[in-house]
Amino acid sequence: MKRLSPIQKETMLKRINDIPTPSIHKYISSGEFTLEECLENGLDSLKHEEINLLQLEDEIKIKAAEEANKKEEEDQEFYDKINNEEVIIQEIQKALISGRVTEEGLLNNTLIDAALLKKIKNYTKQVHPSENNKVALIAGTDIFFFGKSGSGKSCVLASIFNFAEDKGLFIDNLISINGINYKNVIVREMQHGILPQATPATKDAVTYITTELHKDGEVNPLNFIEMSGEFFSQAAQDPGNPGETIDAHGYLSNSNRKLLFFIVDYKMYEEGELTSGNTQAQDFNLILSQLDIYKKALQNTYCVYIIVNKSDKFPEGVSDKNAFAQDFFIENFQGVYKNLKVKQEKHGFALKCLHFSIGELIFANSYLKAINYECPKSILDSISKQA
Repeated sequence: MKRLSPIQKETMLKRINDIPTPSIHKYISSGEFTLEECLENGLDSLKHEEINLLQLEDEIKIKAAEEANKKEEEDQEFYDKINNEEVIIQEIQKALISGRVTEEGLLNNTLIDAALLKKIKNYTKQVHPSENNKVALIAGTDIFFFGKSGSGKSCVLASIFNFAEDKGLFIDNLISINGINYKNVIVREMQHGILPQATPATKDAVTYITTELHKDGEVNPLNFIEMSGEFFSQAAQDPGNPGETIDAHGYLSNSNRKLLFFIVDYKMYEEGELTSGNTQAQDFNLILSQLDIYKKALQNTYCVYIIVNKSDKFPEGVSDKNAFAQDFFIENFQGVYKNLKVKQEKHGFALKCLHFSIGELIFANSYLKAINYECPKSILDSISKQA
């Protein structure tokens, strides 16, 4: 808009009350006049009040526009984090419920489609009834899972149980009803992409699931035993505590045949294990030394498995993941490997190394988009042969 000349401005100010209020407001907003100049030239009180209201409306609009721009920038930042795998599914669900983001916004600005959005809205974790130790283990093959907190023991268990249920391989024994209920929860959640929550770090939460493996015309009674990673580390680092030993409830020292699974977290190792407390290798070595205390433990062990978990994080181009897992373990866990070889020579158990992945994880590894069936199948095939 062409600026007013000094003469034009002076003329208009002299007849200020003849100019419509919106026009005066427009000239003030554009900097042609100031409100003080208008008042000095006799602007009447009614027009003054109307101009004040118009200016207030302008301020509200400007503030609303600024807030809208800020909201748009914040939303885009959130969408970018989702697309960059930096946001867990619980945060996305919380943002939806609170109204921070809309369904339309997620669909238009992220990789989330309608089917996945529905799963996010219905995402619900349940309390896991993991306590199950008031009934003694029945005869069969006891399968122990050892590993640090966060190594994925519960995820490996859930994957095995889910595959067995999908293929009709297990018939549950109701003597361990609490364990069966725990198993049913983690299987049901896995089928909906939900990862198991951490097992409580207490002796009472050391749980077992008793079932029968029906495969290739044979029936193998199995007792799956799991303890939390924190309990495992505590037991490893404080073997003198009689109430918190690795032999919780006497499961390890009974006369049953045994299969021992050591869950190695590939991702945890690659990231440097920058945590307080021992490394995975240090805890494994401590536990292996403690196993000698329980005479029937290694004596009755048929096989020790090294499960290198989170193999979906292996370098691209690895064709034989089991071979890579074995080489990785031998190279980076030399002390544990030598310890195992010495005990293997003494007790005669088999030693196997397998890779494992529960499937394709998204949302910062918090949601299982696609389930891997190859890995649990390999473990159950091996268990069937060993048991």
